Amino acid sequence: MRFFTQIIPIKGEGDKFIIYRPLLGLAFIGNKGMARVALHIAEGKETNLSTEVFAFLQNAGFLLPDPIPSADAEAPFFSNAVLLLTNQCQLRCIYCYASAGEFAPLSLDVASGKAVIDYVCKDVMAKGQHEFNVAFHGGGEPTLVWNTLKELTEYVRQQPIPAKISVTSNALWSKTQCLWLIKNMDTISVSMDGAPATQDHNRPLVSGKKSSSVVMRNLKLLDEHSYKYGIRMTVNRPFENLARNVEYIFQETQCRSVQAEPAFNVTRGGHSVGAQDNEYNAFARAFLDAYNVGKNYQATVRFSGARAGLVSDTFCSAPYDALAVNPYNQIVTCYEVTNPGHPLAEISTFGRVEDGKVILDANPRARLHGLLAERQAQCATCFCKWSCAGNCYTRSILPGENGHLIFGERCDMIRDLTQYLFLDMIGEAGGVWSRSKSKLVEDFTYG
Repeated sequence: MRFFTQIIPIKGEGDKFIIYRPLLGLAFIGNKGMARVALHIAEGKETNLSTEVFAFLQNAGFLLPDPIPSADAEAPFFSNAVLLLTNQCQLRCIYCYASAGEFAPLSLDVASGKAVIDYVCKDVMAKGQHEFNVAFHGGGEPTLVWNTLKELTEYVRQQPIPAKISVTSNALWSKTQCLWLIKNMDTISVSMDGAPATQDHNRPLVSGKKSSSVVMRNLKLLDEHSYKYGIRMTVNRPFENLARNVEYIFQETQCRSVQAEPAFNVTRGGHSVGAQDNEYNAFARAFLDAYNVGKNYQATVRFSGARAGLVSDTFCSAPYDALAVNPYNQIVTCYEVTNPGHPLAEISTFGRVEDGKVILDANPRARLHGLLAERQAQCATCFCKWSCAGNCYTRSILPGENGHLIFGERCDMIRDLTQYLFLDMIGEAGGVWSRSKSKLVEDFTYG
């Protein structure tokens, strides 16, 4: 019997290792001797075990085989309709990847939105599934085109099978809008950056005035209605403010789920996979401080690059199962490709909506999948390959030949954070972490 095992040297601990069975979902700490024994067992070699070691490995579950993957893998299909409603926004966030509000106003046609909804619903039904997902997102604020949002939501509810509807929003709503969203959205992800000083600096209104008071008013209204929502926080320099901003959210709201994503490039409309000196380390330290703040509040603070214990062959499902349409009627593989000027638009666009019909081109989509597969192949020996799965491609790939094969300090940061999370999980579990006995959060929001 052979099964997959990874031995992860613990940074700063010469004789300590994390012994990790990714497919089985098991991890514990051992010395060099235990690591050697684990590898021998995994490779099917004859190993003389003491009674004590055998009992430990058996009780831990280490001697169990890896689960056998299903031989009848389902054919891929679209299960998510993503509607990027507008390029306009009331904010001028200093790091906005889409430069929202700076282009001539453009909004998604209702007919185009309905065409994408129809396509995904039919695709899901043809595969024998009984539910699909619809996400309102985009390079602008979806609630700005309020009537379109309402009409498309009503249209989704009229489909022959149910759908889970989500919106990602800046929370600059009227009270009437907030109450409607509470009633009609299954999931709300609020984009905000924490305490008023940070929020107002990072996310000012078009006028330059502060946005925090309106956002907090609406979060209080969500809380009053016991609506469970998540906050998607963009983190930029100075990174050491992150823990304070996270604590502010947990003190002032009932939200208990924060996703913190770093913005190393704070140029509006910019695209870069790099950072200034020591910024990766600065974010990593700040994230761990915030992560521990979350534990104090029995809340979750997460970063999409570090998902210790998760096993996935994709960082994000969007390039594979999402039919995303932007206001230019382009079908794209990523929520962030909101206009033709995006540096990765060429490799991320695989269709269009024309006269109310979805027209797809399989070739560019297959090309992107090939690039992502080539990137993941380079991760074969990295213990994060199971959770990071090659990383977010819009944050790790540069335009041009071989831009998909760039690796560097971001990967180092992800490895460091993932190792810390493993150690924390093992400690919380009393010495042996088991996926079957833990709850992994997989509902990451990207963009």
